[in-house]
Amino acid sequence: CSKLFDSSISVGHTPALIMPPRAMPALQLVALIFAVWVPVSTSTHVADNEHVPGESFGWRKHGASGHSGSEMTGAGHPGIEMADLDGPCTVDRVDVSQFPTLHDFHTAHRANGGLPVVVTGLFDANREFREMSHKDALLKRWGDATIVLSTANTHSYSKVTKTLREYVDEHVSIPQDLKTPGNETLYWFGDNDHASWSPHFEKYERPPLIPHDADVALSFGIGGANSGVPLHVHGPGFSETVIGRKRWWLAPPTPKPRFDPNATALEWVLRHSEKTKNHKDVPFLACTVHEGEAIYFPNGWWHLTLNLDESVFMSSFVNYAWVAEAEFSAKNDDAFEL
Repeated sequence: CSKLFDSSISVGHTPALIMPPRAMPALQLVALIFAVWVPVSTSTHVADNEHVPGESFGWRKHGASGHSGSEMTGAGHPGIEMADLDGPCTVDRVDVSQFPTLHDFHTAHRANGGLPVVVTGLFDANREFREMSHKDALLKRWGDATIVLSTANTHSYSKVTKTLREYVDEHVSIPQDLKTPGNETLYWFGDNDHASWSPHFEKYERPPLIPHDADVALSFGIGGANSGVPLHVHGPGFSETVIGRKRWWLAPPTPKPRFDPNATALEWVLRHSEKTKNHKDVPFLACTVHEGEAIYFPNGWWHLTLNLDESVFMSSFVNYAWVAEAEFSAKNDDAFEL
């Protein structure tokens, strides 16, 4: 489920064609030894500057936390940090080049109520922004900057201010556990100080499928492993995974899904997989969005996100001019059923 950026070397060889060493010229023997020594990689998500095992641009990948299951998840779900919460993709995945015009995108994914799509082929556009979002670069430039954190429940009522460094050390570096409810879980997404952070935001290239004259609100964030935003609903837009992996679950505006608005994303995911009967009438789609990919979420679609790695992301909330979307009923906003 990703655009391919594999900088490793994959070498195949057929034993039947290899001559005994004594019959080989010296150069062929050296080449054979090198081919056997070079590791074979099947990875399709290798970042260009990824030199540290278990990290991507300084941010820790899934399974590299060093925490035990009991520390992370609480009783009943030991070792969930070692279980891959990834899964198959049931959302269309389309390279950005397949939409020659904005009308093509509108017809395929925005008309008739909208349909989610994962847009690939965006990696190169934000290479500079990705480098600027390297963990070390962010902490060096913005570590002492004050950010506004929200509680990770459906309504995100409470706000807390901390420095970026405090948030990374106290929250991002400690993966989400099941003991902590959503109203006690702090998460950085949105509430950005665009004026102070303008040197960072101005380097971001938003997805080219957004009209140039559209009113767009950018929302930047960072999340630790197993963290995320629980089920909620709002207007349309795109969310790009700049670094890491973020898994999405989406459902159309109706019927409304049944859920606890104070449950964390991790708790919902585990309950969703264990008690699918609670969602049997809701046709959820799911997909993991990798580095250099963005997902389009239509107007009014329910969605939940879960960071599979320590992840950096940017959302573009788009105020489209189409009248049909302006008429989206406010009664659906933040609605839920227990």
